[in-house]
Amino acid sequence: MKTKTKRLFSAAFAACLLLAGCSAPGPEAPAAEGGAIRFLSSDLSYGSGNETGYYYFTKDENGNSLLRVVDYATLQDVPLCSQPNCAHSGETCPAWFAWGGTEPSVLASDDALYILFSGAPWDGWAFETYGEKALPRILKCNTDGSGRQDLARFGASEAFASMPAADRQNLYIILADYSSAGGPVEKIVTIDLATGAASADKAVQRTELRIVGAWGRELILQSGLGRNYYAAYNVDTKALRDLAASDSAAAVGEGVLCCVDEATGAIRTVSVEDGSVTELATDLLAQCAPQWAKLAAVTEQGYVVQASGEDVYHNWLIDFGGRAVRQELQAESTEEGDRMRMLEIFARQGEDYLVSPSRSFHTVCIPGPNGVTYGVDVVDYAFALISEEDFWAGTPNYRAVSRAG
Repeated sequence: MKTKTKRLFSAAFAACLLLAGCSAPGPEAPAAEGGAIRFLSSDLSYGSGNETGYYYFTKDENGNSLLRVVDYATLQDVPLCSQPNCAHSGETCPAWFAWGGTEPSVLASDDALYILFSGAPWDGWAFETYGEKALPRILKCNTDGSGRQDLARFGASEAFASMPAADRQNLYIILADYSSAGGPVEKIVTIDLATGAASADKAVQRTELRIVGAWGRELILQSGLGRNYYAAYNVDTKALRDLAASDSAAAVGEGVLCCVDEATGAIRTVSVEDGSVTELATDLLAQCAPQWAKLAAVTEQGYVVQASGEDVYHNWLIDFGGRAVRQELQAESTEEGDRMRMLEIFARQGEDYLVSPSRSFHTVCIPGPNGVTYGVDVVDYAFALISEEDFWAGTPNYRAVSRAG
């Protein structure tokens, strides 16, 4: 039996937030022995990048995952496997991961990759069918895919509630325990990168808690339903301090939280250091009347805002003087009903953006309970690099990434 499920537009759309290294200049972040903390990825992101490449998963027809890398030096998109004549279709391939009831996510630091399986305690059949493969767990490997090892794993009643952050010594993540009848209990977990030893702080109890950024030795946390509440959590002292509340989601820059006021189009900025608030008036609403608008990222050029019209979505760049410029390049798609045509920014490499000028879709079969198979439409991206200047000028000077394997 095969059932269509909703297309994975949410993952593709969230990839626009992944502007690695795109933060605007700000105050110098405080550091300690472990160094400054880096937030590794956004929730539901398509992949994760570092200075040398962009890593992401694709699926085969049976739901198994293959880890691929866009190599910036060669402009090639290849499986993360150096074995000659490898078919990339079984356990002997370091880039291949068998379906185990949950989707893997890849997170890239400068010197290692982390593979997260989130866990699914609400799906008892997954653990019954796949055993330990269905547990929330973290694997670690080198950036070339070699040296894969188990870093940490947790219980069948637990699941990761957000993507992690890391410094030189530890990985930090939110873990939710669903064993209580009163609902999930979330805790901040610190995982030693050398030993895999985990310690938990259960004192921070907020609804829908997740990590959305980092600055210095503090995690930037978001919580709440309907309204977003932000706080800073010091990983060394365990101190928590409130920062701001907002009806729209905020983007984390260097020492700042920023969001767009949908009623006025103004950019509101909150200092992580002292909580001071500034507002920048913009001409966004004078140029468009969006059904909704969200601040996606803070860059050296200004604020990237995603906005929707009746049938189309656009990126807008608002400079630090408040002037809004619409990004006109659109992606081609094989799917007529694909409305998410704004050119997505997956990562940044130097002064270039990694984008996808075209995309297509294919269906994979995901195993479910009682032998049922679910058809899921998966998006395939054709990647390219484009300079920041050309991206915002609407000039399609793409340097195509060739895909092999």
